Amino acid sequence: MTEHSNIRKLLCDQNLGLLPHIDRWLKDIQTQLGDKQENFRLDAYDLEFGECQTHVTPNDVKPIVTQLVSMRFPLIGPIKDKFKLLMLAAEFQNSLDAGIIDWSTRERSQYDNKPLRRPISTITGKLDCESLGEPTNSCRITIYRDFELTYAASF
Repeated sequence: MTEHSNIRKLLCDQNLGLLPHIDRWLKDIQTQLGDKQENFRLDAYDLEFGECQTHVTPNDVKPIVTQLVSMRFPLIGPIKDKFKLLMLAAEFQNSLDAGIIDWSTRERSQYDNKPLRRPISTITGKLDCESLGEPTNSCRITIYRDFELTYAASF
């Protein structure tokens, strides 16, 4: 395989990919947190692939793949500031969703439907809160985001 796969392009390409886009966005968020960074910390995010469906339509040359992508973003802060942490996580979640949808719309139009076949229109997930033993008196809010990438299979 000499050419990168479409899923690799969509996620990892420095110009096209979602992950470099999210990394740049997270750096901006860290900067915006500024003096709040002493109290709140955004840890490294995690990515998993879920259900994957491949189908063929009469109009397509290659099969179409729909891949579920799950991302988790942990935000840690003092338990006494749990409400502030939840509000920050909700704002972060809304901004993240807008960024992902914006990326998919821009990517699809900029690259003439290749490799992304359909823009992301729905993102689901939740916020989960848990108390932590270390650091003492802290809690972690995990922001879960799930969405589908639909792209042409590449061989």
